[in-house]
Amino acid sequence: MPNTDSKEFKTIYRSPYSVDASASVKMLNKYYDARKDGEIVDVVTLTEPYNIIGSHAFDFCHVKELTIPDTVTQLKRFAFADCKTLKKITLGKGIKKCGEDLIFRSGVQEIVWTKPIGEDVDEALYGLIREESSIFYRTDEIRLNKGRIFLKTGEAQKTFLLTYNGRSVRLPKYINNYINMFVIQDMVHAALASDTKEISQSLSYRLILETMQDFQNKVSVALELYILEGSSDAKKYLQNNAAKIAEAFAEGEDDIALSKFVSLGLMDAEALLHTLPIAQEKGLPTSIAYLLEEMRKYSLRLPDALEI
Repeated sequence: MPNTDSKEFKTIYRSPYSVDASASVKMLNKYYDARKDGEIVDVVTLTEPYNIIGSHAFDFCHVKELTIPDTVTQLKRFAFADCKTLKKITLGKGIKKCGEDLIFRSGVQEIVWTKPIGEDVDEALYGLIREESSIFYRTDEIRLNKGRIFLKTGEAQKTFLLTYNGRSVRLPKYINNYINMFVIQDMVHAALASDTKEISQSLSYRLILETMQDFQNKVSVALELYILEGSSDAKKYLQNNAAKIAEAFAEGEDDIALSKFVSLGLMDAEALLHTLPIAQEKGLPTSIAYLLEEMRKYSLRLPDALEI
């Protein structure tokens, strides 16, 4: 969205509804194409005294950044679901209850928490993370689709950034089960609310990875934690599974994703030698070039059967 005079225009919602009104899709639809100087405004601040944001309130809306007022105390299930363009949500200080699956199938990258965090993290956190059992794909076919998208776009697919008072921690959108939410809750409190400046991000992300069992979900989360946060535990996991990950990209004939993964330098000699013939068979020129470059670093000789 272009700026005028280096200032960012914001949509200000001022509708004649009472303090107990509920923001729902029917009410908000008329604002979806709000314009300033002919351009769609996609940075939105709700200023009405809503106290509830209803389910699917922003279905397929154009909004990219959304600020919720302090009057809102409840977010219904699927409140921000299916808003593909939505990247950032700033929640108000009045939040008391959140439904499940708040950001389901949305493009949310960051959630800003403004309500003071006491000894425990509010139950609202439970609405941001789903169980791995809610992921639907063939588990016998490793495709790593979300990992591919992340490597190509650099935009997180399986994690989001939770920010509070200038501190941030990257959380997974899916974990094994809700029992592990206690682990996540303690980790979030330590990372965001503690007065101790030296919070171990390494420990935080190690705990996160331990809450996952689904391989495809874990690989995608590990990629994002390593590339975006520099997690050493995520790096170790990717290194240990590099051959399997690279094979999935190669079998899917995704030259871009495979070449970007190889360029991370996480593959050992065995993984490189395993992946190269598959990349050749599938005709992936960019990946082959990266694989050969990595093999040179190990001073590896190519098998005689390979024709490069």
